[in-house]
Formats: sequence, structure tokens, C-alpha cells
Amino acid sequence: MNLCSLKTVIRCADFERSHDFYTRVLALTAAEEWTEPQGRGCIFAVGDAGLEIYGMTRQDPRFQEAFAHPLAGDKIDLQIRTDSLNAWAERLRGLWPFEGPATLPWGQRWIQLRDPDGLLIALYEEAP
Repeated sequence: MNLCSLKTVIRCADFERSHDFYTRVLALTAAEEWTEPQGRGCIFAVGDAGLEIYGMTRQDPRFQEAFAHPLAGDKIDLQIRTDSLNAWAERLRGLWPFEGPATLPWGQRWIQLRDPDGLLIALYEEAP
């Protein structure tokens, strides 16, 4: 029995702000979008993985009040590998707050930023 793919779902507090961030700031292209009484969603393809943002309404039986608030901590983060961290630093400068680039002890170079819900996102480049 093999695991075949991975999709991460972010239940965002403000769908419009999150959609703007992932499309305008991270330059992801929507593969699928929908609106239904339970909420609005969008799926992005990121390499071989999927990333879904979902603005859930209280009509969805799975709704939790925490979905309407920013994240309280960094227990989870998104790490997205790129082949040009310098290009990302140039792109983000003046567009969205970020930290880095910084070289980590094991040689990877990282930029860290946060999405509108406070989710930590690391763009990284493998060590040469």
C-alpha cells in the first residue's frame, strides 16, 4: 500500500486576503476554485503537492471558532523549496514583509514570511 500524494489544507480566517497572498505574493496559480454555502476554496499545485485554502462558514458542520482567528503558534509551517532564493528576496522586497535570506547551520538558505493568518512560511534553497 503506497501513499501517492499530499495536499495541505489551510482553513483561513479571511479567504480574500489569503487568496491575494497566495496568488499575488507567492505567485501560485489556482488549479481549482469554488464557492458553496459552507465556504469558498481554492487549490494550488505546488510541485507534486497540492495546497488548498478554504474560507469556511459557520454553515459547515466542521467549523471551529479557531478558524476565524490567527494562528497562536508555530507548531506547523510550510516549507517551499525554490531554485533561486535571491530572486524571491528581490520579488518580496517592498511587496510583503520577510526575514532573510539567512544560511542555516546545515547549509540551506531560507527566507521566512507569514501568510495573513500568521502561518510561518519558509522559502528555502538547498545547500550547494
